[in-house]
Amino acid sequence: MRALVTGGAGVVGRALCRELQERGVCVRVLTLPGDPLVQSFPRNIDVVYGDVADYASIRPAFDGVDCVFHLAAILLSRDASAFERINAGGTRNVVSACQDSGVRRLLYVSSISVTYPVLTPYGASKLAGETAVKESGLDWTIVRPTLVIGDGGGVEFRMYADFVCRFPVYPLPGGGRSLKRPVRSVDLVKGIAAACLTPEAIGNTYALAGPEVMTMAEMAARILRTAGKRHLMFPLPWWVAKRLAVLRNWIGGRRVSAEQALAGFLYDAVPCIENAEKDLGYHPKNAL
Repeated sequence: MRALVTGGAGVVGRALCRELQERGVCVRVLTLPGDPLVQSFPRNIDVVYGDVADYASIRPAFDGVDCVFHLAAILLSRDASAFERINAGGTRNVVSACQDSGVRRLLYVSSISVTYPVLTPYGASKLAGETAVKESGLDWTIVRPTLVIGDGGGVEFRMYADFVCRFPVYPLPGGGRSLKRPVRSVDLVKGIAAACLTPEAIGNTYALAGPEVMTMAEMAARILRTAGKRHLMFPLPWWVAKRLAVLRNWIGGRRVSAEQALAGFLYDAVPCIENAEKDLGYHPKNAL
């Protein structure tokens, strides 16, 4: 079997490539031209270049593959239109490339943020991608990861860890009471691989999270304990956080809108993983 992994040079993408190879799958990676991270790939991984926002540039990569793992996306941008162009439009291009090349099997990595009661531009773009996948007529499966930890850590977790470690006294909107189920990257990629390689997963959507529920404040305390720091948290009232929009500067700088920075603190992300456990043999361990 030969699989194409879009966005394969990212943190999760590289881990997924290793997981697929361990399962005996031949891997082809689609990434942006000039991506320096491809130098870390072993020689037996086929690397092709293209931009999912440009259909013509990615179409040849789909020839001769049996399944596609679509991970390519942007998480952070001050340009709201970039989410639509790359995440939503890029997914529609991947769907079209599968259809035109005769690839039937498509695994789409979405985000748990599509379940938030109010969507950020990022969440809306991922939900639009889900719609394109579901309406494709392909043999699709969708997975929705939560906060990714380990193997370098996902972008959101690294930003949060840097934030709480940077300031001796750090503010958390709402006192950090929102609930999360962070997932280890090693468990996430096992779930992603199984979701695409298991026939019973076709036509299903799975949440991929860790087993433990914790608040953002509890997560910060564990991060600091691991780092050997004794910083103090003070709760920041929601109206202050929203009015001043300071969280954007403290955590993400110019890469993150205030709306997106606050969403992770405002909404719970504690999905049920029973279906993934039953269908995929998904049994994650505690992330922290």
